[in-house]
Amino acid sequence: MFINNFVTKKPKEKLKKFIIFFYVYMILEGMLRKWFIPILNKEIYFLKDFFLFFIYFYAFKHKFLFEKKISKIITLFIVISLFFGVIGYNFNKIDILSFILGSRSYFLFVPLFFVIIHIFSIKDVKKFCEINLYFVLPYFILVLFQAISPNNSFINSGYNSLVQTPERPSAYFTYITQNTYYFLFLLCSCFSYFLSKCSIGKKDLFLSAILIFFLTGIMILLKSRAVYVYSSAVAIYSIYIALFANQNFFLKLKKLLIPLVLFPIFFNINSHIFEKEYNFSMVRFNTDHYQSLGIVTEYKEIKIENKLLIKLFGISENDKNFGVTINDFCNKNSSICRVINELYFISSLNSSSLFGEGLGAGTSVVAHIKKDQKFSLGEAENHRIIGELGYLFGTVFVLLKYFFVIFINLQLVFNRKIKNKLFLFPFLVFVSVAFLISPITYTTSFISFICWFVLGIVFLAFDKKNISKF
Repeated sequence: MFINNFVTKKPKEKLKKFIIFFYVYMILEGMLRKWFIPILNKEIYFLKDFFLFFIYFYAFKHKFLFEKKISKIITLFIVISLFFGVIGYNFNKIDILSFILGSRSYFLFVPLFFVIIHIFSIKDVKKFCEINLYFVLPYFILVLFQAISPNNSFINSGYNSLVQTPERPSAYFTYITQNTYYFLFLLCSCFSYFLSKCSIGKKDLFLSAILIFFLTGIMILLKSRAVYVYSSAVAIYSIYIALFANQNFFLKLKKLLIPLVLFPIFFNINSHIFEKEYNFSMVRFNTDHYQSLGIVTEYKEIKIENKLLIKLFGISENDKNFGVTINDFCNKNSSICRVINELYFISSLNSSSLFGEGLGAGTSVVAHIKKDQKFSLGEAENHRIIGELGYLFGTVFVLLKYFFVIFINLQLVFNRKIKNKLFLFPFLVFVSVAFLISPITYTTSFISFICWFVLGIVFLAFDKKNISKF
């Protein structure tokens, strides 16, 4: 549907193909910047804007942009955000440019979400996910070669120092975090594809086994703690929806085999094949510098009274020298504290001003052009948003993100009118993680793109035209 018959007079079909080709370009962009034309890496970074504006103009012309209520609501929220976001800036050339670039980092891909919910169907997305599964093998081969190659080899080269001396494989992208989200998208596509099939034969089980083997191999080769946690969550969500789906027993059993049996088995096999990479990841757990985290600096002496929590994380409540204060908890569980700290943005309110430093003041591109940057929080998404928008509107912005995620989860779990849960549920993890803690406003990278892209997929659940058999 996406590749064949590209020449069509139907605007909707053309838009679908434009978006799919843009998806491919977003993967190729990193390769162009770090391998083929590194001298033009800055220019290539902004090239996608022209492609997107063409897509948006075409969608607007054919009324595929603002016809749905959710598009109008989010657009209104963007306008309000821009109003509060400009208050922190002065009206000089550098601040005006910073505001424009900061707004770009926040909202460039949002209209893409509008277009997706206007033109795509569940059938379209299922086909797209199926096509993506063909790219798992070349992705595995690339990551494998990057993992075993020297840091100064061409395959590990890049346009900046972070990529030139990689601690972990970056695959097609310019930095590792983008690679994490591309992997998660492929894993969600794999689980969604097989869970939503009407029948599972021997050929399907064999194919799923091959794909899970490669995906768990990539999972270990990436040497990312986040990948381990997020992948486990995707598997758990897949098990849950397959277990409670209204299907015959044998079909349900076959589908449960994929996340419940094949996934842990092949993960265990690959952890032995790539033992060095696996051990690298295990050692990195709970090695974060917790002392600078907001919850530690603000509440380090507060004690944890919950005995179940104390036992769960192996903290001794009888040892006076190693008690159950927040500081002690984070000393032993720094990785968990890092996640909690990102969610608990309240600790940043005291250090922020009423209206903040301006929308996007701490984003990557503004940090690059502005020499007098007031703060540098990087990918610490929610804390950076508070610093940029201030404790007044920044709090509203972050809380609305949280409520948005809760609403989507409650709808997909309890709304019986949604009949595509087997396909959509694995993507629910992706959307939840993305809008709770992912750096989706930090830069206009593949991360922001794929987060809004997947949100569009999940929101198709609420379109009556896309309801199919559960």
